[in-house]
Amino acid sequence: MRFEEMEVTIQKIVDECDHEGGRPDSVLKEWRAKLEKEPTLLQPFQIDKIMRAVRDRLETSGNSQ
Repeated sequence: MRFEEMEVTIQKIVDECDHEGGRPDSVLKEWRAKLEKEPTLLQPFQIDKIMRAVRDRLETSGNSQ
């Protein structure tokens, strides 16, 4: 996955978490499962990198868990 694709994915996840309110846990779990499957088939370290970026943005925006 290229950086541009990662950025789009990260923003989609952040947007969904913002829509869910103060508890983004279920959104993050669903996205992690999606990223492990086709068509992305990302490696665990790549998924972790995306999830860290999402959590950082959520904390910055004040929507942390």
